[in-house]
Amino acid sequence: MRVLILSPATPPRGVLRSLATLGVEPIVACAGAEIETEELIQFLRVSTRGDHDNPMDLRWSRRGLRAVVRESRPQLMHIVGDPWTPTAEAGAAAARDLKIPYVLVATSSFGGPKGITAKWQGDRIRADAAALAGTVRSALDHLLEGGTGAKPAAVLPPGGLNIPTRWAPRPPPAPVTFAAVGRLIAERGIDLLLDALGDTPGEWRLRIVGTGPVHEALEQRAQALGLSARIEWLGALPREQLPSFWTEVDVVVAPSRSTPEWVEPSGAVVLQAMAHGIAPVVTRCGALSDVVGEAGLIVDQNDLVALTRAVQAFVAEPARCRSVGATARQRVLEQYADSAVAARMVALWRRALE
Repeated sequence: MRVLILSPATPPRGVLRSLATLGVEPIVACAGAEIETEELIQFLRVSTRGDHDNPMDLRWSRRGLRAVVRESRPQLMHIVGDPWTPTAEAGAAAARDLKIPYVLVATSSFGGPKGITAKWQGDRIRADAAALAGTVRSALDHLLEGGTGAKPAAVLPPGGLNIPTRWAPRPPPAPVTFAAVGRLIAERGIDLLLDALGDTPGEWRLRIVGTGPVHEALEQRAQALGLSARIEWLGALPREQLPSFWTEVDVVVAPSRSTPEWVEPSGAVVLQAMAHGIAPVVTRCGALSDVVGEAGLIVDQNDLVALTRAVQAFVAEPARCRSVGATARQRVLEQYADSAVAARMVALWRRALE
């Protein structure tokens, strides 16, 4: 199976290598960047303009993209981009012109622009796709809104997750160490976590990684609750320090709350923690509940009573941190490792080609 992948960001090498082992010839259309060649993976450069980090600003050369498609002769195109983005528009146009089926992969949990032109473009690109996918469940749900017939559909995480290969459960913690990681904004719900821990008896600690506009207010809240001595504010940690950070954590808590302008986009931090055998407690916000599944505790947004019970359960029974953490890690290995992501992609591609 020859598949051309069109994406603003080059897919993780681990996913591409896993695709090759599954009998796929992956062809990657790259946005004008330097390319390191690799056996079994073909990289083809396409001229672009605009900001590669902004999907709405990145423009692909239509002539160059068609030339790449003609040269590579794929059986299928895999287009990563919401249907209102230039990437999806250029990819779908090339696929239509050359009569190649394509899979459309959405990334936004919000849906698209409401203008008539953008809606018409999005509806057409979505309707012409042989299959639909989302990097998270909420993104796929937006694609499926309004009905799309009996198209194959799936959640396809982006892959590239760093999963430690050497891992063994640690002894039950004493005390239990909770962690919250991310930009300190009101939407992250750290204030709710402080309130929940304020009603949690027993021995516990909290480590907070991140900075942001509500940092000072959170410290004041912790002081008012009499929790300051139990909390460690670590500020922004370099990414390379996070693996060692997880070895000193027992439970990761993400009590996020949605707003009209924001939802948890990917749950990446929670996934990283789960990969290290950390038990997760999350709210039903954006991608979080889909990421955790049955491998952790999920509570409703802004439900202080439920969140308090969740954290209290780990303090009352510290050994539970390890059993839930082991289940969480197993879920990551089965659903989010590069090989698992590649297998999901191939399964959807086969259904699309049918």
